[in-house]
Amino acid sequence: METNNLLNLLEKIEPGIVLFDNDFSVKYINQALLLIFPQVSKNEVFNTNLLELHEDKPRMQIREVFRLMKDATRAVPFTIRHMGHDRQERFLFLKLMPLFDGSLHDAVNCCLVYDITPFITNPQRALMKIPVSTTSGIQLIDPSEIVYIKAENVYSRIFTPSGDYFCDLSLGVIEEGLSSTQFTRIHRSYMINIGKVKSIDRESQSLFVIMEGGKARLPVSRNRAKMFMQQIGLR
Repeated sequence: METNNLLNLLEKIEPGIVLFDNDFSVKYINQALLLIFPQVSKNEVFNTNLLELHEDKPRMQIREVFRLMKDATRAVPFTIRHMGHDRQERFLFLKLMPLFDGSLHDAVNCCLVYDITPFITNPQRALMKIPVSTTSGIQLIDPSEIVYIKAENVYSRIFTPSGDYFCDLSLGVIEEGLSSTQFTRIHRSYMINIGKVKSIDRESQSLFVIMEGGKARLPVSRNRAKMFMQQIGLR
C-alpha cells in the first residue's frame, strides 16, 4: 500500500484504546472502544475479564500474542474476526504493547483496536481486501494480486508477485470471504487464484498446479481433484 493511502486509512479510523493488567483486567478505556463494541456497556467492560469479550478462538489468539509481546517487550500487531453478542461480525486490527513506569518496569499493557471491517468487506461481508501484517503495521492486499494462500496452523500466508505476507486470519475465514469463481481450495493447506494457474502436472496418481512465476508447485488433494478439473474446464 502506498504511504499516502496508508495515512488516509489511519486518518479515517479512530482507534479504541484499552489499558489492562497482566490478568486482563481493564483499567482505562477511551470512548472509541465503546463505539467499536456497542453491545458492551461501560460497566461490563470494567467488571469483565478482557478475554471474555471474545469467543474461544480469538481469545486463544490474544493470549498467544500477549505472550509474544511479553517475551519481546514490543508492540505486536495482529488481526482477528470478532463476533459480538449481537452476532455482528467485525474484523479488528489489534496492536498490543507494554507500557512502562518511571523505573522502566512493565507496569501496564495497552491495546489499540482498529475496526477495519468497512475497508476490507462489502455489505455482504465478502472480503474486498485481505489484511496482512508488515513491519510498518497493517497492509491491505487486493484479492486480484494474490497468487495463492497457504494455511499456517490457525493463520495463513498470502503469496503475491511482490512477495509473501503473514495474515492473522485462518485459511477457512479467508475462503468464506473470497469469490468461489476466482479462488478454489485445492488442498487442506492451499487455496489458489484460478486465474493465476500456469499449468498442471500429473505425476503417477497425483496432480499438481504450477502457479504464475513458476516457483510454486502445489498439490491437489485427491478428494478435490475432480471438482478442480471441472472448474478449469478439463472435465
